[in-house]
Amino acid sequence: MGRGEQVWELFGHSAIWVHDNTTNRDTVFNWGVFDSHQPNFILHFLKGLMLYRMGGETLDEVLYEYRYFNRTVVSQQLDFTTAEKDSLLHLMQINAQPENVQYRYDYFLDNCATRPRDLLDQVTGGLLHANSRQVTDRSYRWHALRLMQDGLPLVVGVDIGLGEPADRPITRWDEMFLPKELHDVVATLQVRDSTGATHPLVTRESVLYEASRPPEPAAPPKLGPWLLALGVVIAALIAWLGLGAEPTDRGRRIATGVAICVWSTIAGLLGVVLSILWLFTDHVFAHANENLLLFNPLWLVLAVLAVVYYVSGRAERTVRWLAVVLASLSTLALLAHLVGLSRQSNLPIIGLALPAALVIAWLAVSGHRARNVQ
Repeated sequence: MGRGEQVWELFGHSAIWVHDNTTNRDTVFNWGVFDSHQPNFILHFLKGLMLYRMGGETLDEVLYEYRYFNRTVVSQQLDFTTAEKDSLLHLMQINAQPENVQYRYDYFLDNCATRPRDLLDQVTGGLLHANSRQVTDRSYRWHALRLMQDGLPLVVGVDIGLGEPADRPITRWDEMFLPKELHDVVATLQVRDSTGATHPLVTRESVLYEASRPPEPAAPPKLGPWLLALGVVIAALIAWLGLGAEPTDRGRRIATGVAICVWSTIAGLLGVVLSILWLFTDHVFAHANENLLLFNPLWLVLAVLAVVYYVSGRAERTVRWLAVVLASLSTLALLAHLVGLSRQSNLPIIGLALPAALVIAWLAVSGHRARNVQ
C-alpha cells in the first residue's frame, strides 16, 4: 500500500492477502493495527512502548478504505508450493494466537513490513535474508527524512530527535522496514523448484488501485542551506539588538534580553526532550544524540538569567560563563565533524544552532549590555 497524508501513513503499509480457492474468500492480514484508546496510550507512545497487533479485513474492505484515502494498492502473487503455503498459513496462525497477536512496535526494527518480511523469509528457508545482506549507502535517518519531508517542522524535528544509531549504514534487509523496499526486493527474488531450476517468486503483479498523488520522494531534502540561513538570521537579529543596547536605551536592552531568552528557551526545551528520549525511553534510535551539544537544559538557565542581565545588569559573571560554555559545546559539535570523530549526520542542525550560540557568547564576553542601570 502506498503513502497517505497522516504521519503514520507516510511510510506506506504491507499486508499478506490470502485467497481461499474453496470458498473464494479473500482475507488481507496486516500487522499495523493500533488502538489510540488503549490504557496509557500517550505514555506508552512517548516511552517507545507502543503495542500494535495483527488484524484482518476482506479485500473489498481494504480497497474501499484505500480508495477513500487515495492510497495506491499493489499486489504481488507469490509462487509458493502447497507445502510453503501451508507453512505460511501456519506461521500466521501462530501470530494470531492471543499471546502473540500484540507486539512491541518499533518504527525501524519491528513493524508492519518487517513482520511479513520475516514470515516470507522463514517460508523460503532464509532465501530473502540471504539475498539482501549487501550494505547500502543509506541509513534509517536518510529514509525517515526522505519520506517525511512534506512537513518542514516535522522533518526538522525528526532530524533533531534522531541520534547516532540512526546514521549507521543499513543493509537491503534492514531497508525492508519500508513496505516499498520489501516490495522491490521480493519482486526480484529468484527461488528454486523441486528440479533445481530457478524462477521468480512473483508470478504476477497487479495494481488494484492507482492513487492520484505524486510518487514518493527519491532523496531526503537538502536542509543544510535553509537551516544555516535561518541560524544566521536569528544570530544577526540577536547581534543587532545587542550591539545597540546602550545603557540609556532601556527598550533595546529589554528586547535583547527577550530575544536571547526566547532562543535559549527553545534550545533548552529541546535539550530536555532529547535528554528524556535518551535516558528514559526505549526509542533506541534517539539515544547517543550529539545534538545535546547544541540543545541542552543549561540553555533554560541562560533564558532566565539573560533577562536579568540585560534589564538590571546583575548576574554578569554567570551569564558570561554560561554563554561561553554553551558556545563551546556547540563548537565542539562542529569540530567533531571536522576531525572525523562524529558519526552523526547533524551538520544541518549545527548550522541552525551554532551561529546564535556564538553571537550570544560574543555579546556576553564583550560586555555589550547595560551598565550602572538607574
